[in-house]
Formats: sequence, structure tokens, C-alpha cells
Amino acid sequence: MRARENETGRQARETDPVRRVSSPGTTAERVLALQSRAGNAAVSRLVQRRADPEQHQHGAGCGHDESGDRSPEGQSSLLAAARNTPGSPLPGAFLAKATSFYQNPGIAAGRVHADPVAQRATAAMGAEAMTVGMDVFLGPSAVGNTKILAHEASHLDKNSRGVKETGDSNGAGVTITSPGQDSEVAAVSDSDAFVSGAATAPSVTAQHPEAHRTDETE
Repeated sequence: MRARENETGRQARETDPVRRVSSPGTTAERVLALQSRAGNAAVSRLVQRRADPEQHQHGAGCGHDESGDRSPEGQSSLLAAARNTPGSPLPGAFLAKATSFYQNPGIAAGRVHADPVAQRATAAMGAEAMTVGMDVFLGPSAVGNTKILAHEASHLDKNSRGVKETGDSNGAGVTITSPGQDSEVAAVSDSDAFVSGAATAPSVTAQHPEAHRTDETE
């Protein structure tokens, strides 16, 4: 979702697209995929770990509750609650690299939300992570994942520059981007380049190809 905070509050919150990294498939899908790769023994161990009550006791604030309301209204409510949490700045070392990589100091305005409220919101949206304006929300599997954070930073870059985004409405004021649209494809490319050590984001290079070709030949 793209939220421009200089617009009047509720209108901005209701009309800006959610940019998200889709979560992996359902448990059944993951089990079937694992079974095809590693056989029944591995699947049995996976199922046993998930069923073992000593492995993890779920509770309030554990971040693993995926029973959040996925109705359009529930998604909107959870997203609003998550946006009201304070969040924290992007990690210092990551921010320094991302600022240079995206050639945009405006990324520093980004806030990262990884608390239980944010994690319930990402679960309700069916996402590992998502960006709303200058707010990044991380689900449990995305916390500490540099590649996912670099993907979301690509969205922060575009949002801070006021790049217009489109998406599909969930029917309750939340607009969600599609994995196949240009901004998501660009974010995937940017995150791949970021973790591989590239100096500049491909999306930035594409906007100024002549300047980057000149730099490379000097």
C-alpha cells in the first residue's frame, strides 16, 4: 500500500496500494513439495515437529497466530492497527548500504514494524512482508531476512519519490499489488542485486542508463 502521509489521514490510508511479498504456500502445499523432494521420512519429521506440543507453545504475542481475520474488513482493521504501532528505523548498516544502492537518502524515513500486531496483519494479508507508504511490516519469517528487507526498500524508494502505484482493491479500502506487475518485478530484481553485492539498484540504473554507462567507462 502506498501511503502519502501529507494527505489527509483516512483518505490516504484507504486508497494507497499494499506492496507485499507473498507468503509461502499452505502447510499442505509445503508438505507435498517436501515429500516430492525428500520422501516420507522428512515429511514425517516435519509433521511431528509441528504436532509436538513441547516444541512451541503458542500464546499472545508469539507472532505465530495465523488465525487473523482475512476478510476485507478484517484486513483493513489489522492494517490500521499495525500502522498505529511506532516501529523502528531501518537497521543502521542496512540503511547505509540501501541509501547508496537506491541513491535515495529519503529511505531513512522508513519505519520497520515486526511486533505481534504487524505480524498478524501480514498473516491476514497472506504476506511475508509488505510496505505501506514508508512503513514496512515483517512477518515472522521475514525478520532478519536481508533479501526481503531489500525488496521492501525498493518500495520505500519508489514511495519516497512519489512514484504512482496501482493494484487491486480488496473491497474494503485496501489496494493490493500483484506479484506480476512492474513494481513487484523491479523489487525482486533489486533485492537480488542487493544481496549479490551490486553497487546500484537495477531500477535506478534503468531510470538513468546514460549516466551509469558514463560512470562505468570513466
